[in-house]
Amino acid sequence: MEKGMNRREFLKTTAATGVILLGGDFLQGASMAQGVEKKPEVNMIVDVHVHPLCKEAHVTPNLEEGIQRMFGKHEPKRRERIKAMFTRQFTHRTVEDIIRDMNEAGVGKACIVPMDVTSHYGVELVTNEDVSRIASAHPDRFIPFASVDPSMGKAAVEKLVHAVKNLKCRGLKLVPPVQHFDFSDPKHYPLWEAALELDIPVWTHTAHQRGNPDSDARLGHPMLVEPVALRYRKLRIILGHLGFPWQWEVWSLVIRHPNVYMDISAYPNLYNHLPWDAYSKYGAEEKVLFASDYPFPGFKATLKALKEVKLPSDFEKKILFENAMKLLRLS
Repeated sequence: MEKGMNRREFLKTTAATGVILLGGDFLQGASMAQGVEKKPEVNMIVDVHVHPLCKEAHVTPNLEEGIQRMFGKHEPKRRERIKAMFTRQFTHRTVEDIIRDMNEAGVGKACIVPMDVTSHYGVELVTNEDVSRIASAHPDRFIPFASVDPSMGKAAVEKLVHAVKNLKCRGLKLVPPVQHFDFSDPKHYPLWEAALELDIPVWTHTAHQRGNPDSDARLGHPMLVEPVALRYRKLRIILGHLGFPWQWEVWSLVIRHPNVYMDISAYPNLYNHLPWDAYSKYGAEEKVLFASDYPFPGFKATLKALKEVKLPSDFEKKILFENAMKLLRLS
């Protein structure tokens, strides 16, 4: 947070730049700045998808070059807004700011995620070492996920093994539309076999993606997960970002495959389009996970939108923490 700027002003300023959703679209300032009238059970919520964009994290090869490579094809005004937003996040925000936001929203634990887009951009937006270090300093609050670039083949497998065994990462995060790989391609089977052997869940972006100008929405289609879920029936797979605009395909995967879950991150403004009742009617309430895609949008905006859905309290509790506790094997 910039010197002399209070938190409300920071949120308004950040939103005014046209904040980019790493996982989804742009949201306006109102949805980010809004709070919830009543806090949920303090420190019980588990958020399975949080971007730790802060001073303690890094962009490789460096912040300015990374932003240019990933977002340089946007029209100039939008590109400058994105650059300003990321610069503020990585140079003024701290881990303590993230923890404060978690405390204010009642979020007890968060899975923090990096993004490895080496083969397409030559960039890592937060590294595996970053999330490992942050989680080691705050083990009661953060669960580190690794990211690797599947297109790098054997090197990606080796990087994942290192991240889990040496950096203590506890999951794998992937973004096919931005990493430009086909989740269903058999050439990636060694990566799924490694994740299965390491006994970690695989979180994958299953939605379109507007943040990066050359992302390929076709690679975010949920049904690309189908052959992997069939072949590796004990591999825990989390379908990220609600599947928009393919929310029914996500529902189909979740109710048919015991090893497939979904999270509700990135699109709280579209919750009214989710088939919540279909998850209940088909016995899949235990497969829905809370996630925000923080800071795009924030914890409070996501929780407020979920509360407005008016789900039965038992279902809401499962989403907020019970399902994630079981999936992630948290005590």
